[in-house]
Amino acid sequence: VARGEHRDALEGCSVYQLNRKVAGVIMVVENRNPNRWFRISCDSYNTSNVVSTRGQITTCDWLPPLSRMIIMILTQLDETCGFKIQSSYKFNLVSECPVEEPRHKPAIEGSIHRAFPL
Repeated sequence: VARGEHRDALEGCSVYQLNRKVAGVIMVVENRNPNRWFRISCDSYNTSNVVSTRGQITTCDWLPPLSRMIIMILTQLDETCGFKIQSSYKFNLVSECPVEEPRHKPAIEGSIHRAFPL
């Protein structure tokens, strides 16, 4: 995270992208807010020659207070060709995670994408 490109999203929330010295990008989000849930949607709509660790290039996640999470890793698929990654993010900060909405789309059970405490 320390070597990644840092973007402040909302009050106490940040997005980091590490794309130096890697063939792709690692996307990490951090919720330093002690009382609110952070919702992030990521759409890597203009992407070519990469594969996602989430199986999709579009994700939506709810991050609990005081936690960090790898939301996606995009890796170059064919080393003989170049690759392109362009992503957009949407953010929301709320006091409670809605019960009717899944916490992660696509699901992340048992993976490196689980949130962990700061």
